[in-house]
Amino acid sequence: MTRAVCGIAFGLFLFATAAQAERVSIGFEGPGEGLAPAEMLEDGYRIGMQGITVSTAARSGDGTDGPTEIESLMGVRGVAEITRPGRPFVFVSLDWQSESGTPDVIVEGYSGELLVGREHFVLPGRGGFVTFVADALAGQGLDRLRILPQRDRGGMGALDRVILEDAPEAGETS
Repeated sequence: MTRAVCGIAFGLFLFATAAQAERVSIGFEGPGEGLAPAEMLEDGYRIGMQGITVSTAARSGDGTDGPTEIESLMGVRGVAEITRPGRPFVFVSLDWQSESGTPDVIVEGYSGELLVGREHFVLPGRGGFVTFVADALAGQGLDRLRILPQRDRGGMGALDRVILEDAPEAGETS
């Protein structure tokens, strides 16, 4: 009986370790300070950016959450669109911080042209740094993720990283 319990515990450990290995942290690393490139690649994902600027640790803080962050241009609802052709993924979380006000960030997940779900995260008025975990999009297989950060008189926020993982493989049917 003890061997069976140990075997089950070891199996669960291996399963958890394998699941963790599938996670990717998109930190918008590569471009320098200033206007973001229209497109970049990171960890096998394509990131298209419109109306987005990049801040490095020299301008955005101490760099403890990564060397770079992205934010919309002032007065524009910029968009970062993440795709990975041929391999669905799941949105897990994002790290968001406030410079001022109560900025929000909208996250939309798509499968093909179908909107699977939408998240609307609002940073509490106290400001600072928050990790928002997927709710409406939790566990949903996606092929496109649109992130729309706010930067206007109502609030200025910056996106430090996005955590994604492989979508579970569909079970076989008979």
